[in-house]
Amino acid sequence: MEIMQKMRKFSNRGYFSLKQCLEHGVSRYDLKNLEDSGKIKKVNYGLYAFANVVEDEYYIPQVLSDKVVYSNETALYLTGYSDLLPEIFTVTVPKGYHSKKMWQNFLVRQTPAELLNEGVQEIQSFYSNPLKVYCIERTLCELLHSRKDFNKERYIPALQRYMASKDRKIWKLTDYARMFNVENKIRPYLEVLI
Repeated sequence: MEIMQKMRKFSNRGYFSLKQCLEHGVSRYDLKNLEDSGKIKKVNYGLYAFANVVEDEYYIPQVLSDKVVYSNETALYLTGYSDLLPEIFTVTVPKGYHSKKMWQNFLVRQTPAELLNEGVQEIQSFYSNPLKVYCIERTLCELLHSRKDFNKERYIPALQRYMASKDRKIWKLTDYARMFNVENKIRPYLEVLI
């Protein structure tokens, strides 16, 4: 079987790792030749893509690790509750998870492993790739919980958008407020907006 056909079978939406290649009998030498001929490109540390794949900067971190969830201001932007592009991507990973080379351009938050998938939803990136991102209710409560990440100029408009949305779930918001111990902090905002 031709190397490119073999790689297409184990690729993830056109992305594949060095580890996957080695496991499937594709050598570093093969990768170098394919890269030199312009058939593949290196997109991140240990990650490649076919030459025709448009690099999705939001999807690549989640190809590299299934433990990555977009959170805080990045989640506000990706879920449509903020029009402001975050200066730096914020992700949440389980406590104790480290990957220095992968996280150079990210703000990394850690959470207990049992809370990592609480409130995760899947949305489509701008290139139609699946992204794991926290729901708006968890995001609003987490931002209040973490005072150093709290930006009132981003938070208030996002909360106003949420309160004006027909999809708002106040019961869910109050559950997350309880979970992150921010009930007293979120109540004044809600009283003004309701």
